[in-house]
Amino acid sequence: MRSLRALSTFSCAGLVLFGSARARAADGAPPSDDSTHSPPPQSAFDSLVEPSMKHSWNEGSARWFAASTFDVGFLYIRPRLSLGYGKPHQSWFGIDANPTIAGPGAGAYAGLRLAIPHFDIRIGPRYFQAFQHSYLERRPSYNRIQLESTKLGSATTLTLESEINADIPAGPGDVLLLTSVSYVASVPKDQNVFEESLRVLVEPPWVVRGRFGYAIRLGSHEQISVGFVGDVLAIPERRAVVVRVGPIVRFALSRSFEVRGSFVPRIYSPDDLGLLDSDFTELGLRWRWATE
Repeated sequence: MRSLRALSTFSCAGLVLFGSARARAADGAPPSDDSTHSPPPQSAFDSLVEPSMKHSWNEGSARWFAASTFDVGFLYIRPRLSLGYGKPHQSWFGIDANPTIAGPGAGAYAGLRLAIPHFDIRIGPRYFQAFQHSYLERRPSYNRIQLESTKLGSATTLTLESEINADIPAGPGDVLLLTSVSYVASVPKDQNVFEESLRVLVEPPWVVRGRFGYAIRLGSHEQISVGFVGDVLAIPERRAVVVRVGPIVRFALSRSFEVRGSFVPRIYSPDDLGLLDSDFTELGLRWRWATE
Protein backbone atom coordinates (compact mmCIF):
# COMPACT_ATOMS: atom_id res chain seq x y z
CA MET A 1 0.00 0.00 0.00
CA ARG A 2 2.84 2.44 0.81
CA SER A 3 4.39 1.64 -2.60
CA LEU A 4 1.08 2.35 -4.40
CA ARG A 5 0.63 5.57 -2.45
CA ALA A 6 4.17 6.74 -3.34
CA LEU A 7 3.63 5.94 -7.02
CA SER A 8 0.27 7.73 -7.02
CA THR A 9 1.75 10.80 -5.40
CA PHE A 10 4.56 10.90 -7.92
CA SER A 11 2.13 10.61 -10.81
CA CYS A 12 0.10 13.53 -9.44
CA ALA A 13 3.27 15.57 -9.22
CA GLY A 14 3.40 15.25 -12.98
CA LEU A 15 7.16 15.19 -13.13
CA VAL A 16 7.14 18.97 -13.26
CA LEU A 17 8.72 18.99 -9.85
CA PHE A 18 12.21 17.61 -10.11
CA GLY A 19 15.67 18.71 -11.12
CA SER A 20 19.31 19.20 -11.46
CA ALA A 21 21.66 19.28 -8.46
CA ARG A 22 22.71 22.85 -9.20
CA ALA A 23 20.78 26.10 -8.52
CA ARG A 24 21.37 27.49 -12.00
CA ALA A 25 18.06 29.34 -12.17
CA ALA A 26 19.06 31.44 -9.17
CA ASP A 27 21.87 33.05 -11.12
CA GLY A 28 19.28 35.26 -12.83
CA ALA A 29 18.96 36.84 -16.25
CA PRO A 30 20.51 40.10 -17.53
CA PRO A 31 18.41 43.14 -16.62
CA SER A 32 16.47 44.88 -19.35
CA ASP A 33 17.70 48.22 -20.68
CA ASP A 34 14.25 49.59 -19.85
CA SER A 35 14.07 49.21 -16.07
CA THR A 36 10.36 50.17 -16.00
CA HIS A 37 9.23 47.25 -18.14
CA SER A 38 9.80 43.55 -17.77
CA PRO A 39 9.75 41.26 -20.79
CA PRO A 40 6.45 39.42 -21.19
CA PRO A 41 6.38 35.81 -19.98
CA GLN A 42 7.30 33.29 -22.63
CA SER A 43 5.17 30.51 -21.19
CA ALA A 44 2.70 29.75 -18.44
CA PHE A 45 5.61 28.55 -16.32
CA ASP A 46 7.46 31.86 -16.69
CA SER A 47 4.55 33.75 -15.12
CA LEU A 48 5.08 31.83 -11.86
CA VAL A 49 8.70 32.97 -11.47
CA GLU A 50 9.88 35.94 -9.38
CA PRO A 51 10.20 38.86 -11.86
CA SER A 52 13.60 38.78 -13.59
CA MET A 53 14.88 36.26 -10.98
CA LYS A 54 16.78 39.37 -9.87
CA HIS A 55 18.05 38.05 -6.54
CA SER A 56 20.93 35.59 -6.76
CA TRP A 57 22.94 33.75 -4.13
CA ASN A 58 25.95 34.66 -6.25
CA GLU A 59 25.59 38.34 -5.33
CA GLY A 60 27.95 40.08 -2.92
CA SER A 61 31.42 39.18 -1.75
CA ALA A 62 32.68 36.13 0.12
CA ARG A 63 31.88 36.30 3.84
CA TRP A 64 31.23 34.28 6.96
CA PHE A 65 27.59 33.21 6.97
CA ALA A 66 24.89 30.99 8.40
CA ALA A 67 22.46 29.39 5.96
CA SER A 68 19.65 26.89 5.99
CA THR A 69 17.89 24.64 3.52
CA PHE A 70 14.50 23.19 4.39
CA ASP A 71 13.18 20.24 2.38
CA VAL A 72 9.68 18.93 3.01
CA GLY A 73 7.85 16.38 0.93
CA PHE A 74 6.24 12.98 0.73
CA LEU A 75 6.92 11.34 4.11
CA TYR A 76 10.06 13.35 4.95
CA ILE A 77 11.28 16.56 6.58
CA ARG A 78 14.96 17.52 6.16
CA PRO A 79 16.13 20.85 7.59
CA ARG A 80 19.83 21.63 7.09
CA LEU A 81 22.02 24.22 8.78
CA SER A 82 25.25 25.35 7.12
CA LEU A 83 28.00 27.46 8.69
CA GLY A 84 30.89 28.55 6.51
CA TYR A 85 32.80 31.11 4.47
CA GLY A 86 32.08 32.15 0.89
CA LYS A 87 28.84 32.74 -0.99
CA PRO A 88 26.05 30.67 0.57
CA HIS A 89 24.45 27.99 -1.60
CA GLN A 90 27.00 28.78 -4.35
CA SER A 91 30.74 28.74 -3.59
CA TRP A 92 31.75 28.10 0.01
CA PHE A 93 33.49 25.88 2.55
CA GLY A 94 32.14 24.93 5.95
CA ILE A 95 30.01 22.56 7.99
CA ASP A 96 26.65 20.99 7.17
CA ALA A 97 24.34 19.51 9.80
CA ASN A 98 20.90 18.13 9.16
CA PRO A 99 18.43 16.02 11.10
CA THR A 100 16.09 13.81 9.06
CA ILE A 101 12.55 12.77 9.94
CA ALA A 102 11.04 10.30 7.50
CA GLY A 103 8.43 7.57 7.44
CA PRO A 104 10.96 4.77 8.01
CA GLY A 105 12.76 6.48 10.91
CA ALA A 106 14.84 9.44 12.08
CA GLY A 107 18.48 10.38 12.07
CA ALA A 108 21.08 13.08 11.60
CA TYR A 109 24.10 13.93 9.45
CA ALA A 110 27.02 16.31 10.08
CA GLY A 111 30.12 16.87 7.99
CA LEU A 112 32.44 19.09 5.99
CA ARG A 113 31.39 20.52 2.63
CA LEU A 114 33.15 22.33 -0.20
CA ALA A 115 31.16 23.89 -3.06
CA ILE A 116 32.83 25.41 -6.12
CA PRO A 117 31.38 26.12 -9.57
CA HIS A 118 30.08 22.85 -11.04
CA PHE A 119 31.36 20.68 -8.13
CA ASP A 120 30.14 19.87 -4.63
CA ILE A 121 32.13 17.69 -2.21
CA ARG A 122 31.09 16.51 1.25
CA ILE A 123 32.22 13.99 3.87
CA GLY A 124 30.77 13.07 7.23
CA PRO A 125 28.90 10.50 9.37
CA ARG A 126 25.16 9.83 9.25
CA TYR A 127 23.21 8.11 12.04
CA PHE A 128 19.78 6.58 11.46
CA GLN A 129 17.31 4.81 13.76
CA ALA A 130 14.79 2.75 11.82
CA PHE A 131 11.18 2.65 13.02
CA GLN A 132 10.07 -0.09 10.65
CA HIS A 133 13.08 -2.27 9.80
CA SER A 134 15.22 -4.66 11.81
CA TYR A 135 18.62 -6.23 11.24
CA LEU A 136 18.42 -9.20 8.87
CA GLU A 137 19.90 -12.67 8.75
CA ARG A 138 22.32 -12.97 5.84
CA ARG A 139 21.02 -14.51 2.62
CA PRO A 140 21.80 -14.14 -1.10
CA SER A 141 18.61 -12.19 -1.84
CA TYR A 142 15.61 -10.68 -0.07
CA ASN A 143 11.97 -10.00 -0.86
CA ARG A 144 9.62 -7.48 0.74
CA ILE A 145 8.30 -9.94 3.34
CA GLN A 146 11.81 -10.87 4.46
CA LEU A 147 12.75 -7.19 4.71
CA GLU A 148 9.82 -6.58 7.09
CA SER A 149 10.95 -9.38 9.46
CA THR A 150 11.18 -8.35 13.12
CA LYS A 151 13.00 -11.48 14.26
CA LEU A 152 16.18 -9.53 15.05
CA GLY A 153 16.64 -6.20 16.82
CA SER A 154 15.50 -2.84 15.47
CA ALA A 155 18.11 -1.51 13.05
CA THR A 156 20.38 1.46 13.64
CA THR A 157 23.15 2.45 11.25
CA LEU A 158 26.17 4.73 11.46
CA THR A 159 27.40 5.43 7.93
CA LEU A 160 30.54 7.38 7.08
CA GLU A 161 30.01 8.78 3.61
CA SER A 162 32.05 10.76 1.11
CA GLU A 163 30.33 12.15 -1.99
CA ILE A 164 31.23 14.24 -5.02
CA ASN A 165 28.55 15.86 -7.22
CA ALA A 166 29.17 17.59 -10.54
CA ASP A 167 26.96 19.36 -13.09
CA ILE A 168 28.98 20.24 -16.17
CA PRO A 169 27.43 22.55 -18.81
CA ALA A 170 27.07 20.83 -22.18
CA GLY A 171 24.80 22.06 -24.96
CA PRO A 172 21.32 23.07 -23.78
CA GLY A 173 21.79 21.41 -20.38
CA ASP A 174 24.18 19.80 -17.93
CA VAL A 175 25.96 16.47 -17.62
CA LEU A 176 25.20 15.18 -14.11
CA LEU A 177 27.77 13.09 -12.27
CA LEU A 178 27.82 11.66 -8.75
CA THR A 179 30.12 9.25 -6.98
CA SER A 180 30.07 8.20 -3.33
CA VAL A 181 31.78 5.71 -1.06
CA SER A 182 30.01 4.68 2.16
CA TYR A 183 31.25 2.72 5.15
CA VAL A 184 28.36 1.20 7.12
CA ALA A 185 29.32 0.53 10.74
CA SER A 186 27.65 -0.55 14.01
CA VAL A 187 25.87 -3.56 12.47
CA PRO A 188 25.99 -6.79 14.53
CA LYS A 189 28.28 -9.52 13.23
CA ASP A 190 26.82 -11.82 10.56
CA GLN A 191 23.80 -9.57 10.01
CA ASN A 192 22.75 -7.32 7.14
CA VAL A 193 20.83 -4.06 7.19
CA PHE A 194 18.71 -1.90 4.90
CA GLU A 195 20.60 1.41 4.55
CA GLU A 196 17.71 3.89 4.52
CA SER A 197 19.52 6.75 2.76
CA LEU A 198 21.10 4.66 0.00
CA ARG A 199 17.96 2.47 -0.11
CA VAL A 200 19.86 -0.76 -0.54
CA LEU A 201 20.42 -3.93 1.50
CA VAL A 202 23.98 -3.91 2.78
CA GLU A 203 26.35 -6.54 4.04
CA PRO A 204 28.79 -4.25 5.84
CA PRO A 205 30.85 -2.35 5.47
CA TRP A 206 31.20 -0.93 1.94
CA VAL A 207 28.78 0.55 -0.62
CA VAL A 208 30.01 2.32 -3.77
CA ARG A 209 27.62 4.41 -5.84
CA GLY A 210 27.89 6.11 -9.23
CA ARG A 211 25.39 8.23 -11.16
CA PHE A 212 25.45 9.55 -14.72
CA GLY A 213 22.77 11.64 -16.39
CA TYR A 214 21.80 14.68 -18.39
CA ALA A 215 19.32 17.49 -17.65
CA ILE A 216 18.00 20.06 -20.14
CA ARG A 217 17.42 23.66 -18.99
CA LEU A 218 14.07 25.23 -19.95
CA GLY A 219 12.24 28.51 -19.39
CA SER A 220 13.18 32.13 -20.03
CA HIS A 221 15.30 32.11 -16.85
CA GLU A 222 16.38 28.46 -17.20
CA GLN A 223 14.32 27.90 -14.08
CA ILE A 224 13.21 24.43 -15.15
CA SER A 225 15.44 21.44 -15.71
CA VAL A 226 14.29 18.02 -16.82
CA GLY A 227 16.64 15.08 -17.01
CA PHE A 228 17.27 11.38 -16.93
CA VAL A 229 19.83 9.56 -14.77
CA GLY A 230 21.20 6.10 -14.19
CA ASP A 231 22.53 4.83 -10.84
CA VAL A 232 24.81 1.85 -10.18
CA LEU A 233 25.42 0.69 -6.58
CA ALA A 234 27.94 -2.02 -5.75
CA ILE A 235 27.91 -3.92 -2.43
CA PRO A 236 31.22 -5.81 -2.49
CA GLU A 237 30.63 -8.11 0.51
CA ARG A 238 27.33 -9.31 -1.00
CA ARG A 239 28.86 -9.47 -4.50
CA ALA A 240 25.74 -7.60 -5.53
CA VAL A 241 24.96 -4.76 -7.95
CA VAL A 242 21.83 -2.59 -8.04
CA VAL A 243 20.90 -0.53 -11.12
CA ARG A 244 18.31 2.27 -11.19
CA VAL A 245 17.17 4.45 -14.10
CA GLY A 246 14.63 7.26 -14.15
CA PRO A 247 13.67 10.95 -14.51
CA ILE A 248 14.52 13.97 -12.37
CA VAL A 249 12.95 17.44 -12.62
CA ARG A 250 13.36 20.80 -10.86
CA PHE A 251 11.32 24.01 -11.06
CA ALA A 252 12.80 27.11 -9.37
CA LEU A 253 10.34 29.92 -8.55
CA SER A 254 12.96 32.21 -6.97
CA ARG A 255 16.42 31.97 -5.43
CA SER A 256 14.78 30.76 -2.20
CA PHE A 257 11.93 28.52 -3.30
CA GLU A 258 11.74 25.57 -5.68
CA VAL A 259 9.86 22.35 -6.31
CA ARG A 260 11.97 19.27 -6.94
CA GLY A 261 12.33 15.54 -6.69
CA SER A 262 13.43 12.30 -8.30
CA PHE A 263 11.88 8.99 -9.24
CA VAL A 264 14.61 6.55 -10.23
CA PRO A 265 13.19 3.01 -9.96
CA ARG A 266 15.30 -0.08 -9.55
CA ILE A 267 15.56 -2.08 -12.75
CA TYR A 268 18.14 -4.67 -11.65
CA SER A 269 18.93 -6.12 -8.22
CA PRO A 270 19.33 -9.46 -6.45
CA ASP A 271 16.47 -8.27 -4.19
CA ASP A 272 12.78 -7.66 -4.90
CA LEU A 273 11.62 -4.92 -2.52
CA GLY A 274 8.97 -3.23 -4.63
CA LEU A 275 9.57 0.52 -4.63
CA LEU A 276 11.58 0.52 -1.40
CA ASP A 277 14.90 0.12 -3.20
CA SER A 278 14.07 2.85 -5.73
CA ASP A 279 15.29 6.43 -5.37
CA PHE A 280 12.29 8.68 -4.83
CA THR A 281 13.80 10.45 -1.82
CA GLU A 282 12.93 13.89 -3.27
CA LEU A 283 9.31 14.66 -3.93
CA GLY A 284 8.47 18.05 -2.49
CA LEU A 285 9.46 21.65 -1.79
CA ARG A 286 12.78 23.31 -0.96
CA TRP A 287 13.25 26.66 0.77
CA ARG A 288 16.66 28.32 1.31
CA TRP A 289 17.88 31.21 3.46
CA ALA A 290 21.22 32.82 4.38
CA THR A 291 22.56 35.76 6.34
CA GLU A 292 23.60 38.77 4.27
